[in-house]
Amino acid sequence: MANINLTLEETKSLAVDRDFRQDINLLRGIAILSVVFYHFAPTLLPGGFTGVDIFFVISGFLMTKIIATSLERQTFNLFQFYAARSKRIIPALLMLCVVLALVTFFWLPTNEYRKLGNYIGYAALFISNLKLKKESGDYFATDSHENWFLHTWSLSVEWQFYLVLPFIMMALYPLRKRVDTGLCLLLLALCSFLVSVTSTSLDAATRFYLMPYRAWEMLCGGLVWYAAKRYAPLHTWRIIIALLGYAFILASILFITPEHAWPGGFTLLPVVGTMLVIYSNSPSLINMIDRNLRWVGLSSYSVYLWHWPIAVFLIYAGKQHNGLWVVSAISLSFLLGWLSWILIEQPAKNVLNQRSVAAFWAIVFACVGITWGYSHLVKSDIITSRPDPQVDQIAAQANNKNYAADPKTHMSYYGTGAATAIIIGDSHAEATATALAEAAKDLGSVVGITYSGCPTLANADLLESNRCGKFNRSLSKKLQAYPGDVPVVIVNRLTHYAENKLVKFKTGPQDEKNYLHQYADSIVKMACTLNRNHPVWLVNPIPEMGVDVPRTLSHRLMTNQKTQDISISLADYQKRNSAIIQAQQQAAEQCGVRVLDPTPYLCSMGRCMGSRNLEPRYFDDNHLSETGNKSLVPMFKQIFAGEMR
Repeated sequence: MANINLTLEETKSLAVDRDFRQDINLLRGIAILSVVFYHFAPTLLPGGFTGVDIFFVISGFLMTKIIATSLERQTFNLFQFYAARSKRIIPALLMLCVVLALVTFFWLPTNEYRKLGNYIGYAALFISNLKLKKESGDYFATDSHENWFLHTWSLSVEWQFYLVLPFIMMALYPLRKRVDTGLCLLLLALCSFLVSVTSTSLDAATRFYLMPYRAWEMLCGGLVWYAAKRYAPLHTWRIIIALLGYAFILASILFITPEHAWPGGFTLLPVVGTMLVIYSNSPSLINMIDRNLRWVGLSSYSVYLWHWPIAVFLIYAGKQHNGLWVVSAISLSFLLGWLSWILIEQPAKNVLNQRSVAAFWAIVFACVGITWGYSHLVKSDIITSRPDPQVDQIAAQANNKNYAADPKTHMSYYGTGAATAIIIGDSHAEATATALAEAAKDLGSVVGITYSGCPTLANADLLESNRCGKFNRSLSKKLQAYPGDVPVVIVNRLTHYAENKLVKFKTGPQDEKNYLHQYADSIVKMACTLNRNHPVWLVNPIPEMGVDVPRTLSHRLMTNQKTQDISISLADYQKRNSAIIQAQQQAAEQCGVRVLDPTPYLCSMGRCMGSRNLEPRYFDDNHLSETGNKSLVPMFKQIFAGEMR
């Protein structure tokens, strides 16, 4: 988290103003309260995540102040600067890593412990934001909320900023008479901001997690330092400026939501608000508040570190909406944070301050190295957890999927001999391909031409990429490589794309009715186009469970909840997918394609089963596992009924 790891206690090695900034401490308290309440009760503070942005501004202000003041006094020492940061950040972070590794060793399933151990290494090296950008994607997505180290992304961003800022300011200092350092930081901030909010080539995860697209927030804090030095506000204006800043912050916490592009234009609200409060330097406004809640700001780094694992456990236990559990979790977060500040942060700093420079760095590198080494051993399965065997077996189904598809060529091959069938579609096609191959194993091989996240539609593109449209337009040409009597099987998660309006059409959507009409026409046109040269079989949508099946079952067992098989009603399935089923039937009537219904093989007694006897049939909430897809082998055998006679 951005500068919740810093108190305003000064180090002897870096001479700065020793006045305790109550306003900054209060800002940190407001920010950590916002973040904690957002993670535990997001409906109360929908914009509580903006607390991170508040901390980024505080961090930029304090770091700029420390570096600039020391450069002016010619006392700046780069190693002492990093040593001071390390003393504040590393001890509590490594303690968190140790505690999580130990308390989950006999509890987390092997695959989840491997992930936790992997993230321990990234967190210790302050590069977890890079890993999260690659793996998790959307910070606000539900899946991300079960990552025990999700919150360390901001620590990594902050540390990476620390690595860069001193060199920028040291390079500018000799040129200070000709080049204004504050103006240079302003230009850098503008560049970072503009790239972050205007570049259409960047995905949301890149803008959210990576330091260059967050640097402008911290640089804005630095700008406040230079502005306050040159244009200190009049005393009569201080309270007004501070009140305006707090109003901006309050508005961002109450009214901004995750649906807003973040970081983006709205990010200016908490950033500017924090800048105004710091610039005003008006302690008279908050003396009473800070005097009674000072410990909240001072322990905010530790509160931030410990609150998130508690939030994750609440999700595991399914208690994230239970009022008593939520209140208890919030209280425990602040208690553990305060204890960590008292028993870990301050003692560790005092002990490290007493060591020589060589001894200090030896301790730091040894601790980080040991932590990374443990992470590597866990990642390599040399160290594995020891959970309940049933829990481990259920959780392992999350990895029981087809990995054959090449993400570059979008091709996959199953079995031996000449191609006897071709499966086309998105990740649902990949998830059912081996079942088709099993049905065709006595006749030949199966070829997969699949693109995850790309529905097989005509005259359509994904909203965020035109690659899917290009892939679909290339299908007819790719199929020319195979004899005309080889059947083509099309499997897609079509309802999902329609419900969320993830595709766009050349004519452009109007109201929802017209959109669904275009969507249905696109299904029919693609199926009939491919049916001209190959017999086409359309598979009705695979039932979706709504919850991650292996994760839900294993977590229920881990937290002693009542556990039963996961399923949905057949009636709900038919209602949700009726528009797609009708479109596929329309294609059958219009051009003779044939339709396969998976529900007789996946559903019984009016229920579509996500698991049977607690054995998952899905590897998540909507993809059939390599176990579950074998239920469709009899369905796929209908395609080859003539050849098998």
